[in-house]
Amino acid sequence: MTDTSRPLQPQLPDNEEIDLREVAAALRRQSRLIGGITAAALLLSGIYAFTRKPVWQGQFQIVLENQDSGDSRLAQLAATNPMLAGLTGASGGENSLKTEVKILESHSVLKPIYEFVKARKAAKGVDVSDWVYTEWTKKSLDIQLFKGRSVLYLAYRDNDEELILPVLERITTTYQEYSGKDRRRGLS
Repeated sequence: MTDTSRPLQPQLPDNEEIDLREVAAALRRQSRLIGGITAAALLLSGIYAFTRKPVWQGQFQIVLENQDSGDSRLAQLAATNPMLAGLTGASGGENSLKTEVKILESHSVLKPIYEFVKARKAAKGVDVSDWVYTEWTKKSLDIQLFKGRSVLYLAYRDNDEELILPVLERITTTYQEYSGKDRRRGLS
């Protein structure tokens, strides 16, 4: 009687080494298949690369004025020792900078730019009837505040090269107008 409860295991040679000659022979036997797959992958990637519209990107950086970091000793403490400032409740203007970023990302700043882009695309014959503002901001804009610095990075991506500079100029103009209003409000 034979024992069928244990699975059959392949018998390995005593030295258990990989024979490179066998591997090379297996690759030679499958060379047509390997060559066909490689050629198909190259062909498809070439077609994709040459038929895809290029995506252009423009970017700029804004140095945000940190109004909380005046000459106060608490602000100076926050700048030199963030851990101690965190214990005292001083944020060193971090909340002010985050507020500035949120304002730049806000609907009131970016909605006119979105409408401008839609109008320019529609004038060129692009169907913009199903565009959604939130999807446009996620796909086209990248807004980041560099950690520990008051520098804001903004990038705009689009497949229309002629639209990059006008959009970036409108964003900076809109933000400067907002910043000027805030400064004038603080002065009055």
